Amino acid sequence: MRNFEKDEIYEKFCAWIGDSEDSNWTEYTTEIVAKTVLIDFTKQQWDRLTTEILSKPEYWQQRCAVSLGEDRTERSIEILKLLLSESNYKDVKTIAIYELDWAEAPIEKKYVPFIKEVIKNTPHEEIEPELNNLLTKAEST
Repeated sequence: MRNFEKDEIYEKFCAWIGDSEDSNWTEYTTEIVAKTVLIDFTKQQWDRLTTEILSKPEYWQQRCAVSLGEDRTERSIEILKLLLSESNYKDVKTIAIYELDWAEAPIEKKYVPFIKEVIKNTPHEEIEPELNNLLTKAEST
C-alpha cells in the first residue's frame, strides 16, 4: 500500500464519511460530499480512494458509494464498479448497482456475474428494478 502525505481535502472527505457507523450522516450529506469535496479531488486523491476503499468498513463503503453516485464522474463510476465487483459486502454491491443504474453509466459485460450474484442473494420480494435494469444493460454490451 502506498503512503499518502497529509491531505486536507482527503481528510475532509473522511470526516464527512465519518469515523463510525454512529457518526452524523443524512440523505443530504451525499450531495454535500459530491459537490463540495469530490469535485475538488485530484488524481492523487482519486487514486488514494481507489487504493483504500475496499479496506474500509461496510458503513464507510456504503456512504462512499452513495456520494460517488451523486458525483457521477468517470472516476466515481470506476470506483462504483470496483465496489460492485470486489466489495465484501452485499449491501455495498447493491448500492453500487443502484447508483450505476441511476447514473446511466455504460456497464461492461464482465460485471454480469457480480450483478447476478447480488440478485441471487436478494429475496425475490426485495429485488428492485435497478438490479434487473443494470443486468440487462451489462448483458447487452
